[in-house]
Amino acid sequence: MYWHVEDDVMNYRLLVDDGNDYGSQDFLEMDGSRKIDQKKLRFRFDYERLLPLGDIVPSSHLGVFFAKSEVFDLLSSVTFHCKHVLYNAKTDLYDLKIYVPMEEVLGFDFSKSSYEKFDDGGIYQINELKLVDGFSTDLDIFRLKDNFGTRFHIIVSDKFKYLYDKGGMTGLRFNEA
Repeated sequence: MYWHVEDDVMNYRLLVDDGNDYGSQDFLEMDGSRKIDQKKLRFRFDYERLLPLGDIVPSSHLGVFFAKSEVFDLLSSVTFHCKHVLYNAKTDLYDLKIYVPMEEVLGFDFSKSSYEKFDDGGIYQINELKLVDGFSTDLDIFRLKDNFGTRFHIIVSDKFKYLYDKGGMTGLRFNEA
């Protein structure tokens, strides 16, 4: 089974940009992206909504995970055998790692998923993400490359979810894909 992962912004404090002008497309190294200068990766926590801090920190950046190094140590058996990029980020509380899964596979089910699209067919919002029947991969964390808009969504395996749950981690929501 595979899971579509979303930041739990309703229950955990959000990380916001603090002079950082890089977007998700830059982190994902997509067409037109800029080379990231890690010295410019500055963020702060939103203090207007005094919610707890998640282990994986919700942010406005789709397709990446923000967390302390220890979180990635706990998930290393499923994250570090995949192709990825890591960045270092400063925040007003503590330093974070930005984990960017670079593995992309085909598997988005256009007929069973619920999404909004632009006139040109590009997806700009996914309400419910479903994978095609019989989908399978050896990857434990990946993104979909079926459409420009699907590339901003992280999919994880049961093994990833098991390690996350077993470690008592917070900050993510899992929806069956």
